Amino acid sequence: MKIRAALCLLLLAPFIASAAELNTAESAALLKKLQELREKQPAAQADFKEEKATHLLTRPIVTEGTVSFDAPGKFRREVKGGNASISVSNGKVMWVYYPNFKEAEHYSIGQRSFFDDAMAALTAGLNFEHIEEYYNFKASRDATGYQFQLTPKKPNLKRILDHLDIWMDNDFKVQKTALYQQKGDHIVTVYSNVRHLNSLPASTFEFTPPADAHVSYPLGK
Repeated sequence: MKIRAALCLLLLAPFIASAAELNTAESAALLKKLQELREKQPAAQADFKEEKATHLLTRPIVTEGTVSFDAPGKFRREVKGGNASISVSNGKVMWVYYPNFKEAEHYSIGQRSFFDDAMAALTAGLNFEHIEEYYNFKASRDATGYQFQLTPKKPNLKRILDHLDIWMDNDFKVQKTALYQQKGDHIVTVYSNVRHLNSLPASTFEFTPPADAHVSYPLGK
């Protein structure tokens, strides 16, 4: 048994030893590099597979789709399958559309501080712009790339988010994110076919609901 345990430790040692937390200066330099990369290539596209676990359900909800992003606050997220949805933001307005139900939700950005802070915090966690305004930041490095743990600073964000973990490869392409909420609910998203781009067409981040869609305003007009 002792020999087997020793062999297991020997096999695992390279993986255990390779993970190391960056110090303050190294983290600051890494953050600066990420921001510089985002300035050069502010846009990105990827496929994703997401698993959402909630205390309200016995089984996680699994979805797949595509996502497009253009820093600082433009994004388009399309979920395929039975729970299809389209979420689109041009930085001023966000639409969420459920084609199976012909329901569209309209959100104005820049009118309600809590909603705006939440949106800015989540996008900051992916584009690393103004990240220190919203999060305490830790980074670690291993042979496969980088891991970041972000914990919210602002009290209103702490009510909905415990922490956000982000994994990137050595080319700084996002491989996985894990968002943990206060009640133990969490969302794990795995990305593939990640492409960093100089720009995307403006039409990518515009949306007009179909004429037969019912439009609601959850936060008011």
